[in-house]
Amino acid sequence: MGTLISNAVVLIYAVLFVWQCCKYQLNSWLAASVTVWLVLVNISSEILPGIAGPFKPVNSFLVPVYVLLGSCFVMHQGCKLRNSPYLTVLLYSSRLQIGSLAICLALVLSLSLMNKAALIIPLLVSLLQMLAWQPIFWIGSQWILMMMLFLRGADNEKPIWRWQTLLLFSLFTQLVYMMLSFRGKL
Repeated sequence: MGTLISNAVVLIYAVLFVWQCCKYQLNSWLAASVTVWLVLVNISSEILPGIAGPFKPVNSFLVPVYVLLGSCFVMHQGCKLRNSPYLTVLLYSSRLQIGSLAICLALVLSLSLMNKAALIIPLLVSLLQMLAWQPIFWIGSQWILMMMLFLRGADNEKPIWRWQTLLLFSLFTQLVYMMLSFRGKL
């Protein structure tokens, strides 16, 4: 049942992305995301034959990563991107999440400086699990960030949240997930 719900969330995420890209003619972002998906699927199916395929959970749960990597090809189309509030906040929320994931990774790797090497592997596994195996958490927290970003942009006089607050929110949710995963609560 959990995999069915996860697949439904990923499908909704992908359909919304494709629909918005087609509606606002951001074909380069869509094409780049599909290309990244196909390249990574081919690489992973060579490394893990039978386990990783085009529509296997290993690759399908990484749709937000494909969208983020494909966004590199939309930077020159700023006017088209501004027409779609959904894609704009999707791009910024993806960057915030990946930034906070990098901060979490740096914090975990700093444990090696404190002679806590036994904690590094389980925490790294929980980081990778959060990104690759928990699309409900990852996409759900991204949609919460997107709502916060949308509300931030709706009030032009005085934004409700600053960028630092949004980054700290994303960092906090990821650290809570890591700690719960590390303790076996998830």
